[in-house]
Amino acid sequence: MNILLIDDDIVDIKSIQRSISAEHSGYMLTEANTAEQALNLIENDNFDVILLDYMMPKMNGIEMLLELKRRSWLNKMAVVMISNEHSESIILKSIDAGAQDFLLKSEVTAGQLKRALLQAKKRFELEKKLVDSYQQVKELAENDHLTGLYNRYYFGEALQRSIIANRTYRANLAVMQLDLDNFKNINDSFGHDIGNTLLQEMAVRFKGILKQNDLVARIGGDEFAFILTSFSSPLYIERIAQRILTLVTHPVIIEQRHIHVTGSIGIALHPLNGHTAEDLMRYADIAMYRAKQLGKNKACLFEDNMERDFQRKYRIEIGLRHANEHGDLAMHYQPIVDTKTRQVISCEALIRWPNAKIATNPQEFMNIAEESRLINSLGRWIIETAIIEQTTISKKLGYEIIMTINLSPLQLRDHDLPAFIQDCLTKHSSKGENIVFELTETALLESDNSVHHSVSAIKELGCLIALDDFGTGYSSISHLLTFPIDIVKLDKSLLDKVHVLPRYYHILKGLSHMLHQLRISVVAEGVESAQQVAICSELNIERIQGYYFSKPMAQCSLYVTIQDLNKRASNLN
Repeated sequence: MNILLIDDDIVDIKSIQRSISAEHSGYMLTEANTAEQALNLIENDNFDVILLDYMMPKMNGIEMLLELKRRSWLNKMAVVMISNEHSESIILKSIDAGAQDFLLKSEVTAGQLKRALLQAKKRFELEKKLVDSYQQVKELAENDHLTGLYNRYYFGEALQRSIIANRTYRANLAVMQLDLDNFKNINDSFGHDIGNTLLQEMAVRFKGILKQNDLVARIGGDEFAFILTSFSSPLYIERIAQRILTLVTHPVIIEQRHIHVTGSIGIALHPLNGHTAEDLMRYADIAMYRAKQLGKNKACLFEDNMERDFQRKYRIEIGLRHANEHGDLAMHYQPIVDTKTRQVISCEALIRWPNAKIATNPQEFMNIAEESRLINSLGRWIIETAIIEQTTISKKLGYEIIMTINLSPLQLRDHDLPAFIQDCLTKHSSKGENIVFELTETALLESDNSVHHSVSAIKELGCLIALDDFGTGYSSISHLLTFPIDIVKLDKSLLDKVHVLPRYYHILKGLSHMLHQLRISVVAEGVESAQQVAICSELNIERIQGYYFSKPMAQCSLYVTIQDLNKRASNLN
């Protein structure tokens, strides 16, 4: 055992030398008369145990322990404090400062010293194991096992400390939250192993761009958060955010695949936007969702009105969940008329929320349903309710009415959706040929394998597929070729512009001709005047829908309205 004795009393040194020599146990003793001399020896040699005199000139034993701790040397060796003074206070101070044991010099014998040294060394080993175990647990508690970044817990603690420091130095601090756009599609398309590798690569990129005092953490599945300090202007933060977005968009090559992904960033500033860690995290999160709403692959700085918008959306979401669970939603139906016969041949099912406590419209609350993932359960209720109404109204009228049902992009990623539709058709004795599912072009723009699979599977059930909002600016002819489209619904804006810009007449004429060549039926939406009906008839648009014939109506009024429209059509013919 390699022992360092630190003592300035020659008599005490000789006594301890005799006690150690009496054991003949292979102990190696080195003496130091001052703290400075001892520190030099410790720096250049490895000692198992230090015998440290409590009363030393210039630096006493406690101060020596604190210096060893400051230099991180105290966790490398055991320490036994020795003293001529017996005091419980001194003993406790020594133990608290890091000593493993305490001995009175007057009571030191060869056997007692040996036991003290062995016990101190063993106690030190046990303490070291405990410290190492604590460090492992601490690392597990504070670090993300997948990426090696800090986790949400550590990020929150670090943010609290940064805010306190920021108040002291009156500096600036920014919190950024980044979410990878449509990351679920990566996992669904390529598997979770590739998704995990992508996250690991993003972590490496993020760490490489930050300054020494900045911090990045993974706080969720595909969510990262940053603490940025020491900047003079929000413009600097926006530049950093843009650099991070550029890093994200660079393709990642995994298993010879080029994986492309984008991100959305929300930014909150201290003290401009908030004064607590909770507020800054919440505001950065709100700003991030605003960035997604603006089209993704963007960075957005928090503004006060975002909080009001967020609270409104939150209240609508809570109310919508309650309405969905308690049957407070209703379906309305708008007739679609055959252009030649003016007979009602189909209806579009449209959801309504008649008793909403917050004034909202279907477009707003259905967007919120998508963002909150409520759309899957709500969408299934819409599908089944509309299919039930299709069979009910057909029996009343004595002929088959076709029912049109809207599907959102998220519903199309539900692998079980086709099976659910099949169950509804069987359960309610409805035929697939009498059900049309409307898709938006934005859904097809984000298409992946799951969307193609769902559309094809629904088509195999005999159902028809309609492409809605055609001509709104997203139109792509390729969708008509890559998806089994049966019907195209021309957006209301095209028909509205015919009288303002005559060339729109020729655009409509060209679209109608092209679609008929592809054997795709055409429906004109938003028909509100006899003149528009006449234009649709001239252009051979087979079906028309709009307020000219009927507004959307509740189920209880639908049968009477259809009968009335059919009667008027018979009189015209």
